[in-house]
Amino acid sequence: MNIDIRMPDLATTADSVTLLRWFIAPGEAVKLGQPLLEIETDKATMEVESVAEGVLAAVFAQPGEIVPVGQVIATIATGQRVTAAPPMPEAILPPDPPAPLPAAMPIEAKTASAPPAASGRMSLFARNRAKRQWALEAAAGPQPVPLTPAQAVTARRMQQAAQSIPTFHLALSANAEPMMAARAADTSLIWDAFFVRAVARASARFVRLRCRFDEDKLVPISGDAVGVAADFDDDLYVIPVERPHESSLREISASIMQAVKRIRSGDSSARKLGTTYMTITNLGVTSIEACVPIINPPEPAILGIGRVAAVPHVQDGKLIVQHRVNLTLTVDHRVASGKYASAFLQSVVNEIEAIE
Repeated sequence: MNIDIRMPDLATTADSVTLLRWFIAPGEAVKLGQPLLEIETDKATMEVESVAEGVLAAVFAQPGEIVPVGQVIATIATGQRVTAAPPMPEAILPPDPPAPLPAAMPIEAKTASAPPAASGRMSLFARNRAKRQWALEAAAGPQPVPLTPAQAVTARRMQQAAQSIPTFHLALSANAEPMMAARAADTSLIWDAFFVRAVARASARFVRLRCRFDEDKLVPISGDAVGVAADFDDDLYVIPVERPHESSLREISASIMQAVKRIRSGDSSARKLGTTYMTITNLGVTSIEACVPIINPPEPAILGIGRVAAVPHVQDGKLIVQHRVNLTLTVDHRVASGKYASAFLQSVVNEIEAIE
């Protein structure tokens, strides 16, 4: 008996997904519940388990293909019992892009070479990055460069937010000297940890900013996580930090760094979309002094962080030089008024400046 395997509907916002690799080759045995293939949706990368036990008779989609949800992608022949799971074979990788053709071009024109072939269990994240870089370098003319699934979903969500959410923006600066002193005393602390904890503690007093707008009502967002926007090779992810108001700065720092490490290693579970009630986006590692971010729906607000810099500042009537950081809050006006959001942002600043 043959059983058709169809591309599953994983409740994504897209009608198709990208097939990344097969874990089982045609002709090999597969057990019920054994990882069969890996796919990339518009939200995350994940494994798909086999729904039957037998032998993988045939596959009808190859790595790198974009496959509609519901399409038959493989057939499993049942009828013989598999007593043990076969050893995991090396991942079946998509073929490397062809080398550029020696088409006639000016000597000074930039040429590109294909990326090095993947060997063994090369990180999926690194492999995708190499192939996307090859695609960008190879596009010497006006050829379009397709977005990755993560980039495509980010584009759609940001367009939705810009077109459908009435927003306003508030800005304040905070004294960054307490943060700098804390980091000097404990080098394991990262900048994002200070802002995550400040947002978490302030939001406990401003519960409207933990709700989403739904028709004519505000619905509390489930969970208790603050998100940290992270850019990896132009793919944007949001790292959820669970219950940060109960965690120390060191614990929050470790949680973020562990998530970063897992994403970079290609861990598909680390790239799954989590539930967060507010996100911070920190451009402090650049020379940007302030940023005005776009809300990540259904969240009601997002906090943009600029770089920490020594600037002239008036304190107690005296002009001093002080390290400060600019904070910009983008708010859904359907959820909160300007006065309410202003008080929240001031509370975030107070939390940052109260760090000991």
